Amino acid sequence: MKKTRLALVLAAGTVCASTAGAQQSNVTVYGRIDLGVRYAPVDLAASEDRQTTIANSSTARIGFRGEEDLGGGRSAYFQLEHRFKADTGAVDDPNAFWKDKAWVGLASRTLGKVQLGRQSSPIDNLGVNGRFEAFGGDSLGSMGGRIARAAAKWDNSVYYTTPNLAGFSFGLAASLGESATRRDAAGFHLDYAQGRVLLATSYQVEQDATVANARDSMRTASLAGSYDFGFARPLFTAARTVDLGPAAGGEVGERSVYTVGVRIPAGPGEVRVSYRVQDDDRANGSTFAGDRDGERLGIGYQYLLSKRTSLNLSAITERVETQTAAGAARTRFSGQGFEVALRHAF
Repeated sequence: MKKTRLALVLAAGTVCASTAGAQQSNVTVYGRIDLGVRYAPVDLAASEDRQTTIANSSTARIGFRGEEDLGGGRSAYFQLEHRFKADTGAVDDPNAFWKDKAWVGLASRTLGKVQLGRQSSPIDNLGVNGRFEAFGGDSLGSMGGRIARAAAKWDNSVYYTTPNLAGFSFGLAASLGESATRRDAAGFHLDYAQGRVLLATSYQVEQDATVANARDSMRTASLAGSYDFGFARPLFTAARTVDLGPAAGGEVGERSVYTVGVRIPAGPGEVRVSYRVQDDDRANGSTFAGDRDGERLGIGYQYLLSKRTSLNLSAITERVETQTAAGAARTRFSGQGFEVALRHAF
């Protein structure tokens, strides 16, 4: 324990010394721990069994970001973010320590910015991310994907974003597969933020990991938006993926995910309501597993104890219908659950 404390003190001293010598640069350590008590279905794709657990209301994280002023309106910056399970302390993904972010970039006020490394794909970055979902994409109330079948993170990627012009920004991204299980990918986003209005659309193409033929690349498009009335902020997302797997005739299936929701300021926090629909459509004769349809309604309240700490209450009712292969019997389960979680950001 003494050795651990000494190492931490020495590390902190090193960071302070290095940042003190460069007045035009800064490094920030940040993170989040978000744990709750949950009573909810374990897996509605398999049964209606419910269980009480101490669960991650959102994935815990610790990250580092920094920026250096290069002069002339230019800067260099980086970000690293590790994800872990706060209920057990385990790494969230043993195959990617810096699971969420690991990139470095250059920015110019007149030319835009470019980032290289592991980063969010266009759809996850500015397409249908948490700013368009009532619970911010976190807590029991919103659990479940909004990006259809698109990949959230791209390795070996480069992402260019233009400067903001009258509220508009445009970005282009590409990922080099560099392995048999990760194929090339490319996409773009178009973002508009002006006053009370926030809109985003994105599109990306990703080669299927099992085939080399680009004809079998799955394609995902998304649209999302919100409008702040002051007394309420309605939000929506829509994402659709087509060509979910290899087939001699081309497309073998589609997945669509839609959400609508609202955030309503109330007292020291806000009421949140979110409704999500997922629809899978497999082509006739396909044996592609994973057909899953469902609906989820989440209702909750975020109680702000401070700017960084909140209590998050949520309850859900959900229905799931699955089919493991073409011709197989469909299973249907439904259930309800609730969660009380404590979130602290630093």
